[in-house]
Amino acid sequence: MKIIVHYPFEAAEIDELRTLVATYGDHEVTHVETEDEAVAEAADAEVILGHFQPAVCAAAPKLKWVQSFSAGMDKFLFPAIIANDVEVSNAAGLHAPQGAEHAWAMVLALSHQLFDSLDNQRQRRWGGGPSPVELTGMTLGLIGLGGFGMEMLKRAAGYDMTVIAVDAQRRDRPDGVAELKPSTKETVRELLQRSDIVMVACPRTKETYHLIGRDELALMKKTAYLINVTRGGIIDEPALAAALVSGEIAAAGLDVTEVEPLAADSPLWEAPNLIMTPHRAGASQKRPRKIFERFRDNLERYLNGERPHYIIDKAKGY
Repeated sequence: MKIIVHYPFEAAEIDELRTLVATYGDHEVTHVETEDEAVAEAADAEVILGHFQPAVCAAAPKLKWVQSFSAGMDKFLFPAIIANDVEVSNAAGLHAPQGAEHAWAMVLALSHQLFDSLDNQRQRRWGGGPSPVELTGMTLGLIGLGGFGMEMLKRAAGYDMTVIAVDAQRRDRPDGVAELKPSTKETVRELLQRSDIVMVACPRTKETYHLIGRDELALMKKTAYLINVTRGGIIDEPALAAALVSGEIAAAGLDVTEVEPLAADSPLWEAPNLIMTPHRAGASQKRPRKIFERFRDNLERYLNGERPHYIIDKAKGY
């Protein structure tokens, strides 16, 4: 069996994979660096770890399983891979701890006026600016209770918050969640109306595309914060920019946008009370090793004849 690894693992990690597969028979691990190299090696590949572009998969008629490095799959699931019987595993939950930390960093920076203080510091000016906002006792609304949502929930405990949530799949209410409802247009709107802070933690699918638009933003409190560090396209960006300009909501934090990099003419660049970061919430010093260990452990399951973990429903997109 040939296994193509199309991800920048260290040489020692590739050696570790080769040692692993050797204990299960005559298997080959081929490490490639480019799409062209992957296409050239794909004809007899059964497994792809890492990048799986359409051209590579089209050149791999024996392909049975793909392990992605991403949790969100909306930018990876092309029509041919959805239609065939190749199974795809994602990196669900793998990047959630650092993603949740990033979301809370945005809330703290906004609520405590840290950027105003930084501007004052650069100008050697002491004091000034709006008063900080106390988070303790507020209501947090979580749109999604998968890996990201659960990690966001853990970090809310330190602020003695009331947490309400909606989720498309989950029905068991975790400790710390006061209310959990199925995710529908109506329940999302209710959550937006009631929450002081809203964190988006759902995948981007046909159902969640522009889930939060002009009408939904109008329902939010004028003092509310809206945070999205999961997938772009869930929030209507021109509507968000307009809501920030008009003061319809207090502030927002975005690590993801519908098109990346963000266009130079996007109204988000000029929107007040907005923190944007360039899709970095899932990054950390631990990320490369986490990805390797997820790949390695799932590969061992596959070699043992077991179904890999984190197989997605390709039709649903998660």
